[in-house]
Parts: sequence; C-alpha cells; structure tokens
Amino acid sequence: MLFSCEEAQRFAISAGDTTIPQTPIILDSSPLPGGARVFFKPQDDEDFLYVEAVYNNTQGEEVKTVASYFANHVDVLGFSKAGPHDVLFRSVDRAGNKSADVKFTVTADEPPLTSVASTVTLIPSFGSLMMNWQNEDKYPMYVYAHLNYTLDGEVHDYTTSFSTYSTEMRSIDSLKLFKDEPIKATVWVKDKYGNESEKVTSTVILPVDHYLDKTGWTLPEPGTIMGGVEQANGSFGQARTEYVIDGITEGNGDINYYYTSAPIPWNIIIDLGQEYQLSRIVTWQRYTALTTEDIRGSYYGEDNVLAYNIYVWDKEASEWVFISRHDIKEPVVRQEMDYKVLGDAGDEAYFYPDIPSFSIPTRFFRLEALKGSYITEISLYGKAVNQ
Repeated sequence: MLFSCEEAQRFAISAGDTTIPQTPIILDSSPLPGGARVFFKPQDDEDFLYVEAVYNNTQGEEVKTVASYFANHVDVLGFSKAGPHDVLFRSVDRAGNKSADVKFTVTADEPPLTSVASTVTLIPSFGSLMMNWQNEDKYPMYVYAHLNYTLDGEVHDYTTSFSTYSTEMRSIDSLKLFKDEPIKATVWVKDKYGNESEKVTSTVILPVDHYLDKTGWTLPEPGTIMGGVEQANGSFGQARTEYVIDGITEGNGDINYYYTSAPIPWNIIIDLGQEYQLSRIVTWQRYTALTTEDIRGSYYGEDNVLAYNIYVWDKEASEWVFISRHDIKEPVVRQEMDYKVLGDAGDEAYFYPDIPSFSIPTRFFRLEALKGSYITEISLYGKAVNQ
C-alpha cells in the first residue's frame, strides 16, 4: 500500500499513547461482486490512522481489509456467496491502539467465483480435453480439473490447474486414449481469497483420430483448376510443391520447402487417394538458418505461411467447403532455442477449433495461403471413411 508524505508521517508511533480511538460510525454500504463497499463517517482525530474491516472466510481464516486515513469507505471482498454477511469494523490509531468493534451486516452480489464456475465446460478433443470458461470481468481465478482414467491398464489419477484473468480455452494434452476408455473429470474454481466453488463431476469419451499415411497422396498438376481454384505453380528452382507431402521437414537445415512468387492468396490442393474424414492439420515452416549461430533461422518470420484457410471437397455438390481459418502467432519464449524447438515440432490446428470434430468425407484437401510464400510440410489427421 502506498501513502503520501502527509499520511506517512502519521505512522510515527507516539510513545505512551494508550488512548482508545473512536469506534467507526458506519453510514451505509452498497453491494459489489463477492463483497460490498462500506461507507463510514470521517474522523477528525489527529491520531486516527485507518478503519479496519474483519471477517472469517469459509476456511475459518480471518480476512482483514483497511481503508487509509484519507478514505471514507472500505471495500470488503472475498465472500463465497451472495447475500448478507456480518463484518466487524474498528478504528486504529498511529500508536496501534484499536477501538471497540462494531458489527455491520453487508449484502454481497454474486461472487466472481460462482459466475466463472458456472461457465466452465469440458470439450472432448483429439488426444486432449479442452476446458472453456467465461471471465469477462477479468478477476484472478484458478480453474482446476481432476482426471481419472485408465491407459494401457494403468490407472492415472491427477489434478491440473490453470491460472486465469480472462475468458479462455485451455487444453489438457497427451491423453492418448482409446474411444472406449472414459475419463472421469471433476472441475472446480478457486479465487484468491481461498474460496472454492462446488465440484462438478462428469464422464467424457474422447474422439479418436490417426495420423494419415502420405504414401497414397498425390498433387494435381500445377495450374489445374478444380472448383474454380488453381493449383500452385509447382516449382521454383529447388523449391518444389512435392516437398510439402514428402514427410521431410526442414528442421535440420536441409533445403526442403515450397516457395511461390504467386500473389496472395495461393493454393495447394492434395489428392488423398481415398476418402477420409479430417480432424487436424500440422504445418511446418521454412527454417533455412543462414549461419550456424542463427538458432532461430526463419521460424515465425513473415515470409512463412502464418495464416491460411482450409477446405475440403464436397463430391456431391462438386465444390469446395470452407472449414476454418488458422493464424500461427509468434510464440512468447524464454530463450532463442525455444523458437527452434517449437518450429521443429510444427504448428497444429484443429479443423474445427471451437468444438473439435471430423469433416465430411472427402478425397481432396486444400490449403489457401493468406500470408507468406514459404511452407515446408503439411500433415493431416483423421479417419478413413471405410473403417
């Protein structure tokens, strides 16, 4: 807490002062989310320092809030539920003497804890479980999930948590389960005052997809028109279209990428060889470090395809169906090497980011580049229609 010079002088302790300060006179209060703003009559006692508000939280711990010398109100926050709450108020002088307590009942509005907890949802995803919640007023919260499931005969039982100040969607990854292996998930929310929401338990089953083998993939000839869309120009020196489906990324510095001088947008059409329902895409950027000291290389540079649309071909309608747009943002890293690690791993995106699911059956996939001229590799996940 910061004080002005005038107020700081009031902290000087008066030796031998044992006079009890005046009990605060509470005037009124108004509700706040999870608390109340309480107004009191200003005191003209030169020894007066602040008004202190005290209550016990749901864990039985004492919570204190103070209002400085210049304030005429104090915000009492951290109640776990809406409605009336008893709070004790006392005056404190610069010698540390405290007045008698006065009890005042305040009325709190619904706490942020409750409103945030009511919005937490679980969304089954491919190899992960997504959690979504609303926190429009940006209160500091902690969202918890306890998971219990069996993987390869071994029981997994653990809790994970996310610190949040906003509306977010987070992902619990590496849940490589089979479709018939359910996850028992319990979710709840904590606030900074130690309050916990009610725990809600549900059972979810993750959809299962697979990495698609590229052996049967082909690329229509450069300039081929399909559904009014032209296939990319195919080659530019060493940078050829076929490099994007050869299974080789450029993380080791080998020249294995596609480059085009065509204007934005430009398209790569892939014939998957048979019908699939698609779920995820992973793209890799050009690396091409100019020197051995250049650890980051070209990763997350604007010449790479960092924004694109994806489409699938609807055989019945003989047209391209737009699925979603994806933007690859430059990550926040601690060290330069992290760019290399993330770039080598590729950038994954769900076909349907909000609620992960499979596309309609399709044999042809299209990536429409919206930014950049370089791309190293495209991989897809999904399931064969005949399986």
